[in-house]
Amino acid sequence: EKIIKTVKKYPGLRFHEIKKQAKLANGTVEHHLNHLSKNEEVVKVRYDGKIPRYYTHNMDSNNQIILLRLRQYTASKIIKLLLKYECQTFSQIVKFCKRSPGTVSIYKNQLLKDGIIVGNTDDCNSCQEKANRIKYRLVDDERIRLLVNEYGKTSLRKCTDNLSDVFLSLK
Repeated sequence: EKIIKTVKKYPGLRFHEIKKQAKLANGTVEHHLNHLSKNEEVVKVRYDGKIPRYYTHNMDSNNQIILLRLRQYTASKIIKLLLKYECQTFSQIVKFCKRSPGTVSIYKNQLLKDGIIVGNTDDCNSCQEKANRIKYRLVDDERIRLLVNEYGKTSLRKCTDNLSDVFLSLK
């Protein structure tokens, strides 16, 4: 029951994060997660590479991906910036993230692949950049805002991936 409550409250956590939040021993968490994940009516496992993350059975797969990216520091910085401003160029994103262009490019490309952001040269009412530069925008900013509002005060703020700045900037 503790594990199910933890997964509901903190969707997308990894094994050790669930263990820490539920305050249970390794073996206990492993046994119950294996049992619960075999019955996909309770808990679903989604692999990020080789790393399993745990979600409730009824969480939409798009929401799972967004929550996963919000747990990654650089990806969450990109999302934070695009929530605050309608669109940004790559150089603006790099400057905001304070990471190397290569690092930002990896996360930007992952967000593009996931369908969380889109990049194009369309004009934007809220930016000063010319139309011939690629600008990045969130595909569904309302969905992301809803997820942040729903999980921001519990799940994501307490996450070990350090997302408190995302939620402070949205207030």
